Amino acid sequence: MTVAHKNLVRLKASAQEYEWGKSGSASLAGRLGKNAIGHGFQIDENKSYAEVWMGTHPNGPAHLFDDPSTSLLSLVSSDPTFYLGETLVRKWPSTTHIPYLFKVLSIKKALPLQAHPDKGLAEQLQQKDPSNFVDPNHKPEIAVAIGESLSATNSGTKGGDVQVGDKDTAFTGFVGFRPLEEIQTFLQKVPELAHAVGDATLVASFVQHPSIDSLKQVYGKLLKRGVEARDEVAAAISKLEQRIKNGGDLGVPNGEELTRLVLKVNSQYPGDAGVLATAFFMNFAKLKKGEGIYIGADEIHAYLEGDIIECMAVSDNVVNAAFDSPESLASQVGTFVDMLTYTARPVSHWSLPREAYPHSREGRTSQYNPPMEEFVVLGTLLDDKAAKTERLSAVKGPTIGIVTKGKARIAVSRGNEQLELDEGGVVFIPPGNDIQIELLEGREPQGAGEVWWSTFGA
Repeated sequence: MTVAHKNLVRLKASAQEYEWGKSGSASLAGRLGKNAIGHGFQIDENKSYAEVWMGTHPNGPAHLFDDPSTSLLSLVSSDPTFYLGETLVRKWPSTTHIPYLFKVLSIKKALPLQAHPDKGLAEQLQQKDPSNFVDPNHKPEIAVAIGESLSATNSGTKGGDVQVGDKDTAFTGFVGFRPLEEIQTFLQKVPELAHAVGDATLVASFVQHPSIDSLKQVYGKLLKRGVEARDEVAAAISKLEQRIKNGGDLGVPNGEELTRLVLKVNSQYPGDAGVLATAFFMNFAKLKKGEGIYIGADEIHAYLEGDIIECMAVSDNVVNAAFDSPESLASQVGTFVDMLTYTARPVSHWSLPREAYPHSREGRTSQYNPPMEEFVVLGTLLDDKAAKTERLSAVKGPTIGIVTKGKARIAVSRGNEQLELDEGGVVFIPPGNDIQIELLEGREPQGAGEVWWSTFGA
């Protein structure tokens, strides 16, 4: 059955279980599953619920909630102009996919050290290895922290006894390379790091003349030894860990935070080269709730902990280099080292500002607008006392939304259609619709309600 020209379509999202996801009811992705997935979904406390996917990508496509045999892609393909809008159809006439993949992630330990290819590399990788690279698209992405503070929620997470971040930090992750002079200091002051690289001449060259080219050589050497000489790298990490536990001072700026990072990540992936490749080479991002980051194609990152909204171009392409088995990484590390941009800047370089959304009628929706064409992410924050409603003016492309807190009524201007959605409820809205949101029940103790959206053409 195909639903003809509906302006408000409830979706059945897809769940992804990865080992780094939070377990059972500790996972926001798991808790949202009752209404995001529905149809008998029940939380298993022994499973790791990592992601909720909302989009048309074949690795986790959404379907119509009231007709699960019909995919969102097939609905859109039945009338692309109606469901995507003329602007999008003209821009990408060869596809009827929603141009973004919208997600909720619940992270208990570090994801693999990774980067996502640009379009040119994605096309090459798909031709060489279509089973692992199922699409030819790039995958720039954003992440916005939506969870509570980690100090209040992480007692059950892997390495959760090692606190990293401020009391109001809601998400942590490694993003981009540190400024070269910081890496230079670490290679001078932390002998175990230089030992793990295993090439004194290479390290000395970088220390004397730090450059992007020498960074690539040193970093590539460390990652390749993590696969080919794993025992030697693990021994260096073990020696560093013992020095830290014996009260040894690293003698570097932010040394106390670095020691906690080493202990935390090594408890998750003992002896993995990624312990050093993240803590000493990469920026450590600490986001408060509502703060965001943008990661372009070919940019290195590894999220560590927290609940986030994530959105990206419609792709599932990833190349990993650490925090996985050597067997899996062996074929990827060379590509990974060659593809990176090696942008070495302070962590603020990756920050994505929260801005007023120009299509918000009541001022209760913010936007996160990355430097790319495919999407804008919106966060609508309500409360059941003074801010129960919001209205969003129509845009020229498709919109997907998920209720992450409270119970809300979503209504659209065309067709007089509306839905009442509990936490986890997901909707698809074609272009040209004004959207009205009303909070029916707020989440205690503040009576809060939240709806997160991704849209095109705003």
